Amino acid sequence: MRLHDFRSSARTAKCRRPVLNWMLPLFALLFLGAWSAEAGLLRTQQIVLTPGWNAIYLELDPEVTDPAALFAGAPVDVVASYVAPKRGAQFVRNPSASLLSTYGWSVWYAPSRSDAFLTNLRAVYGAKPYLVHATTNATLEITGTVALERPNWTPNAYNFVGFTVASPGAPTFQQFFRGSAAHNHNKIYRLVDGTWRQVLDPGAQVMRAGEAFWIYCEGRSDYPGPLQATASTQKGLMLSSQGGGEVVFRNRTDHPVAFWVEHLTDPANPIPVSTPVLVMDEAAGGLTTLSVHFDADHFSQSFPALAAGRAMRLPLALRVQDAGPGVRHSVLKVASDLGTITYIPVVASRDDL
Repeated sequence: MRLHDFRSSARTAKCRRPVLNWMLPLFALLFLGAWSAEAGLLRTQQIVLTPGWNAIYLELDPEVTDPAALFAGAPVDVVASYVAPKRGAQFVRNPSASLLSTYGWSVWYAPSRSDAFLTNLRAVYGAKPYLVHATTNATLEITGTVALERPNWTPNAYNFVGFTVASPGAPTFQQFFRGSAAHNHNKIYRLVDGTWRQVLDPGAQVMRAGEAFWIYCEGRSDYPGPLQATASTQKGLMLSSQGGGEVVFRNRTDHPVAFWVEHLTDPANPIPVSTPVLVMDEAAGGLTTLSVHFDADHFSQSFPALAAGRAMRLPLALRVQDAGPGVRHSVLKVASDLGTITYIPVVASRDDL
């Protein structure tokens, strides 16, 4: 399974790497945006299916959510989504069995099937795993917008989950889950030729982009992966002439993690951003704040390795004097040297016009 870059960022852009002073104080930003991010920048996820059952992780919110329309013309006849009940997930060892008889599953059956009337899955959304049954080999290309990943682990149970990872360059299961005592084990199952097989050696088996699997959560957990990147609002980063936002990075492992941030934009509607940096002003005899400007259409910024258990913040503000009118959308791509990826939607508005 492979991910394409955002449509509007397919051209090659010159990347500037400003020298930044990242010794900034960590504090909470109170600004909350009020715009909808539903019309965000589009990207395409490529999903390769083999005949029979496939366990996939959909990383984006499709433009079309109705499964009948989404899978129209594709050799897909059954799609199942799991909604974990409070009492814990039920590990489905045999997806060929009737999923409707298994508690917690919603299923869509293709209209051509005789059991289509049993359909109770009405919409497909992103940041969720699915079981997909294909009748032949196929490659799906699903277009949509960034779906924010929010881990919601059910304690003391198997969880049906997936994560965004690089392709190629994804981490092993051990590299990904090493930082969490609740998941650092081999109680992991991945679907192989229609059969769930245990990952006996997590240090040797590599995760795959777009893959879903079962993993047991021992106790409570909020673990999102080795590098946690959190925006200042639940809908992403909201920027306006009245205020900015920030992204907080947390190293959830016991070793340093290096990472970089890429700003993916629509070239026709760029979003110029800046970050405040504290510098010593010898003439004034103290610290002063300067704004480091990034390219409006695209930039890529590397960061020093973040020490184990440490956090840092990246404050971002709309460069109002260079921003155009109206609401604009972009995406921050946060990638780590472990092969993890986090996408954060950005919405910017000149609300002073």
